[in-house]
Amino acid sequence: MHFHLKAFLLYSLLFTITGRLNLPVIAETGEKLSTVEIITNSENTENTDSSAIWEKKTLSDYEDFSLISYQTVEISENREAVLVSDNSREDIVISNDPTPSAVNVEDVPPGSFAFTTYGWGHCVGLSQNGANFYAIYGGWNYQDILFHYYPGTVLKNTETAETEMITVQGVPGNALQQVAEIVNREVGPSFSTEAIKAQAVAVYTYIKYYNNDAHDLKGKPNPAQNIIDACASVLGEALYYNDTFAMTMFGASCGDLTADSNDIFSMNMPYLRSVSSDYDSQYDPHYGEVKYFTAEEVRNIIQNAYHITLSDNPENWIQIVEGNGGYARQVIIDGQMTVRGDAFRYEFELKSPKFAYVYASPNESEEVAEAPQEIPEEISSSEEEFANAEEQLPDNIP
Repeated sequence: MHFHLKAFLLYSLLFTITGRLNLPVIAETGEKLSTVEIITNSENTENTDSSAIWEKKTLSDYEDFSLISYQTVEISENREAVLVSDNSREDIVISNDPTPSAVNVEDVPPGSFAFTTYGWGHCVGLSQNGANFYAIYGGWNYQDILFHYYPGTVLKNTETAETEMITVQGVPGNALQQVAEIVNREVGPSFSTEAIKAQAVAVYTYIKYYNNDAHDLKGKPNPAQNIIDACASVLGEALYYNDTFAMTMFGASCGDLTADSNDIFSMNMPYLRSVSSDYDSQYDPHYGEVKYFTAEEVRNIIQNAYHITLSDNPENWIQIVEGNGGYARQVIIDGQMTVRGDAFRYEFELKSPKFAYVYASPNESEEVAEAPQEIPEEISSSEEEFANAEEQLPDNIP
């Protein structure tokens, strides 16, 4: 690379970094990082589109795209193995605050349950919407995002991706094609470039963890060119923990904090811990959704799922034991049995294992609805007392 070109690129990089310092950031856990010392050799510095749609799995309007475009993507010839790490991260969160309900009990129909859910998916690892929010509103790059959601990992290039074959749903293909199609299905072209890059690294690492098999991931054909370019710019980069590939789980979104893998799956993964996801409450479309069930519906769901007979007191049916980040680690059912919180939420088709509920007792609701009235100690039926009472009635009764 010529000297003038190097100088130009260095100047551009410094300008970009300086510009990012003026972007909005969040205090404390949401601060933009500045401690990553080594960067990859990618020269892709495409700016994000501020008009993008932030919801997961938006449909693409691209109709003319063909897989042959994969043959035209330029990849840096200097794709040296790089090691990127940030050991200064201290953003692992353990929260004992109870998960709030979005509704008050007096607003719930008598004899009904109201479940409030935060996020969509198991909420372990990278939050796709959360990553996009950090990129757009916090000015984070893909490395910031990855080290935040997978603390304690390092980023390194395998140097094998350009020639290796990986399998998706039993069908082998080249790494770029397979990763781009999975990313297309997971987030789509409307996401920020940095969020797409982070997703691409997470997908590739997940595939490597399962020995070049995509395991339970699926692709969506005809990814847009911006997805291909973003995936190509980080092709081969993977996250490692203790010199082995990390199990880089991801999901659509979470509720302010991600979940601890031990709480959700009973897997003690040091890099899958509860961390902040600061913009959820302001921007995530799956934050604080509410579903209503009658007590009879709840009884039927639980009894059919767990083959038990519930007591006659609905207030005793569900007791949530929360883990890190406010996620339901366990649910105690009517004092009879204990089940996993993530398994329990599937029975009610709740979007995530971070949920709370309120129950409106029919008796309590009736007492609130009917104001107490003074009743005379004795009611006489004598004609005289009736006449006296009649004279005291107002004249304008319709």
